[in-house]
Amino acid sequence: MTVSPYLPLALAVLLVSFGSILVRLAQAPPLAVSFYRIFLAALCLAPFAFAPARRAWATLLPRQRAVLLAAGAALALHFATWVASLSYTSIASSVLLVNTAPLFAVGLSRVFLGESVSRLVLGAIGLALGGAALIAAGDWAGTPGSLGGNLLAVVGAGTLALYHVIGRGLRAALPLNAYVFGVWSTAAFSLALLCLPFGVPLTGYSPRTFGLFLALALVPTLAGHGLVNQSLRRLPAPTVGLFLLGEPVAASLLAYIVFGEVPGRWTLAGGALVFAALALVLRGRA
Repeated sequence: MTVSPYLPLALAVLLVSFGSILVRLAQAPPLAVSFYRIFLAALCLAPFAFAPARRAWATLLPRQRAVLLAAGAALALHFATWVASLSYTSIASSVLLVNTAPLFAVGLSRVFLGESVSRLVLGAIGLALGGAALIAAGDWAGTPGSLGGNLLAVVGAGTLALYHVIGRGLRAALPLNAYVFGVWSTAAFSLALLCLPFGVPLTGYSPRTFGLFLALALVPTLAGHGLVNQSLRRLPAPTVGLFLLGEPVAASLLAYIVFGEVPGRWTLAGGALVFAALALVLRGRA
């Protein structure tokens, strides 16, 4: 029996939703959190992926190698900007805005992959963006810090969409584990370089903080984003990005359980629109 490609994608949404919670609990500089999240994930994957990645790298054309490195750089910028946004705005707003990536992915998929987008998907994206606007409006604080956090989350959305689209473009060139290991290693190296000019230390953190770094690597990154990469090989990038809009709802519920952040009426209304958009896409794909 063939397993629906939406099942691993649904599990990915649940696992990725823990990311913002673990970032807040770590209480460390955003660049350090981003580096250890992706570095430890790549380190855990290395025993299974290093040899295939090395063999696959030798077969790639120069342009394909450049695209793979660009995907890693895009992923590094995504984590750096999104993790930083959580220091300035609420979990609900940050997670929601970073998940507007489908809006960027539609344009990028058409430009780089030549993919067409159905009216149903476009309508669902519009509905999801309406939900995004409601959640952001309910959490709007009107302070410079909140505005900066929201802008960082939007930049994170754009770079996430770029990473997704580039990854789908390489789907036929590399085995999944080799691709993921190559991209994550590149992202970790890029984040380590970013730490230098900003003076962010990578040592001196408590065992508790390092434990949370490891949890970030294992749960939302290794498991969650690993499933996302797998889904991108079976589904169009805009559809995967749209499905991940369920993350703000799950993250908001987790934020209430862990931090006591109570979603307001606007957040609940926006969440309802997000679920409606997901239902439209699932029905259309069926």
